Amino acid sequence: MPDTDDVVEQTMPTDDEIVSVLREPQGFSHAVEVFTQLRVGREQELPSAIGLNIEAQTQMRERASHWLEKLKAYGCLETFIYGMRARNLLLQPSPLPVAEASGNLGSFDDKQLRDFMSRQEAFRCVIQVAGETKGSGILVGPNSVLTAWHVIATGSPEVEPEELPDIDVVLADGRRIGVVKLVVSSPCADVEWPPHGGRVPNNDHEALNRHDIALLHLYKPAGIHLGYAALASQPDYFADQAGTVLVSYPAGAWRGVEFAKMLRLQQLTARWCSTVTDNRPGSSGGGYFDNSFCLVGIHQGRWQDFGRLVPLVRFYDQIRQAINDDEVPPLLWSLDGSPDSNLIIARDKFFIGYQAAMSGPARARGLWVWRLDPGNDVAGLPFSYQILARLVARSPNTRLMRVSFDTIVHDLPQEIARRAGEIDLPVAVLKDMAGAGHDQTEPEARVADRARRMALSLNEQAYAQGVRLWVFFDHPAAAFGDELRWALSAFVEQALKLDNLRIALAGFELVQMPCARFNDPGDAFGSGPPGLMVEYLGDLEEEDVRRFIRTATDDLKRPVSPERVDEWTEEALEDLDHVNGRYDSRVRSTVAERLQKKLQKLCNKKVAV
Repeated sequence: MPDTDDVVEQTMPTDDEIVSVLREPQGFSHAVEVFTQLRVGREQELPSAIGLNIEAQTQMRERASHWLEKLKAYGCLETFIYGMRARNLLLQPSPLPVAEASGNLGSFDDKQLRDFMSRQEAFRCVIQVAGETKGSGILVGPNSVLTAWHVIATGSPEVEPEELPDIDVVLADGRRIGVVKLVVSSPCADVEWPPHGGRVPNNDHEALNRHDIALLHLYKPAGIHLGYAALASQPDYFADQAGTVLVSYPAGAWRGVEFAKMLRLQQLTARWCSTVTDNRPGSSGGGYFDNSFCLVGIHQGRWQDFGRLVPLVRFYDQIRQAINDDEVPPLLWSLDGSPDSNLIIARDKFFIGYQAAMSGPARARGLWVWRLDPGNDVAGLPFSYQILARLVARSPNTRLMRVSFDTIVHDLPQEIARRAGEIDLPVAVLKDMAGAGHDQTEPEARVADRARRMALSLNEQAYAQGVRLWVFFDHPAAAFGDELRWALSAFVEQALKLDNLRIALAGFELVQMPCARFNDPGDAFGSGPPGLMVEYLGDLEEEDVRRFIRTATDDLKRPVSPERVDEWTEEALEDLDHVNGRYDSRVRSTVAERLQKKLQKLCNKKVAV
C-alpha cells in the first residue's frame, strides 16, 4: 500500500477474532490461565476469572464479549494477547522477514543490464486519476498497462464502482494516453484498506484471491514502437535474498531504478518484502524484475523499513490470457519484407485500424483512408489496396475483393456481384423487389434497396464458405453520380452490420457516409453505431523517418547505429520543403526512393553497420 509504516496496534487481532477464541472451551481455559497470571501483584485492581464470569451472568451478558470489554477497561488487553500468543492462540504477530541468505542471487549480467536500462525507458509509466498522479505502471503489451489496484481505486474493496474513473497513463516520452477499460481487476485485501491506514495481511487467508492488481487497456496502442516488459514465463516464488530491480516513480518523479533483495515473510506467501528504501507515494504499481529482467511482481508500497510487493505467481493466471490476446498490430515496412519492394512509411494508423476491425471493439468494421487535402493526387490511395492485400494474405480465412471506378460504372450492385464472382464468391445479380421497382418508388430508394440486399447476399456467401470478406472501394477516377453515391452509401451502411463483411474506403472524403468515424480504437468501445477506423494521409515528420529506419534495419537483422540513423534521416529529407518540421504527404515517394537504395546497399553488406 502507499507509504505508511505499520505500528504495533495494527498487528493486533480484531475484536471478533478475540471473542471467537474466548467462546471456545479450550481457548477460554487458556484465557483463564493468562488472566490469573496478569492478576499477580494486582489482585486489588483486577477481579478474578470467576468474578468476571459471575458479573457477566448477573448482567445477562455473553461471557466472551464481557471479558473483552473488561480487558479493555482495565487496560490489559495487549498484555493478555501476548500471553495468549505464548500458548499459540489468537493471531501471531504480523509476518516478519526471514533473513536467510541463499547464496549469491543478486548478480546481474552487465550487458543485459545495459539493455534493460535502455528498454525500461519504453515501458515505465505514471498513472493519473482525474489528473492527479496516483502511482506507477508497467506497459506489458501494446495496449496493456499493469498497476496496483489501489492506485486507481475510488472506494473500498467491497464497493464495486459504477464506472471507470478518468485514468490517464503518462509514458516516459511524455505522451498521455487515456484508459478505455479495466481488463482484469483484483482488489487489495480488506485489512490493507485504506491505503494510509491498513496493515499487512497476517496470513494468506486474509489475502485470499485479493492481489491488488489492475490491468488497464489503453485508448490506442502505445507499445507498437516502444516495446513493453516481458512477464516471467513460468513465475514462481522467490528465493530469499534474490536480487531484483524496482522500476517506479516515487513521489511521481523518475529517479532511476532501485536494486534490492527479496525477503520472505513468516506465514505469508501472498505478499513479500524487498529491501527497497524509496517507497514514497507514487511508487505503488511499479514493477519488480528479476536478474533475467522479467517482470516478477508489483510494488504495493512501504511496510516498516521494507518495500512490499505482490508476486506475479499469485495473479499470473488472471492476466496471462488478456496479455496474450493483446497483439501487436501487423506492421509492415515493405510489401514483401525486403528493400526491393515498395516501402511503407508512416502508415501506423492503417495497421492499427486493420487490427481493430479484425479483432478489436465490435463497432470497428473497416478502414477509411482520407487525404487531408482532397485536392492532392490519389497516388497514395491505390497503394492502400496493396498494403491491405498483404495483410489479408497473412490472415487465415480472410479474402479481399476490389471495386474500382477506373471506368464509368452504371450499376454498382451488379459491379459488386461481378467482382465477387472473380474471387469465387458467386452472388446473383439482384432485380428490383416488388414495390421498389422502376416507377414504383423514388430512384434513391430503389438503388439503395438493391445495394443493401447485395451486402446481405455477400455476407451469406462469406458465412457459407467460412471466410471474412474485405470489400475495398477505390477512389473514383471517373464521374461519380448520384446513383453510385446512393448505392455505395446503402451498401456500406448495411455491410457495417454484418459479421462476415469488412469495408475499406480509399478517398471519398466528400461523400457523406452513414457510419461513425473512429480515430483510435478507443473511440469504438462502448455503445453506439458501427463505423470505420480512419487513417489520415497527413504530413510526414522526421521521427516517422527515424522510426521506419529502425524498424526496417531491425527486421532485416542489420541494425544500424544511432549516428547512422541520424545520417540516413538527414539525407532522406534533404532539400525537401517543410513547415515547422512537417513535410507534405506527397514527398513520401521521394523519401522511400532514397531510403530504398540505402537498405539495398545495407543488405549487400556482410556485417551490419
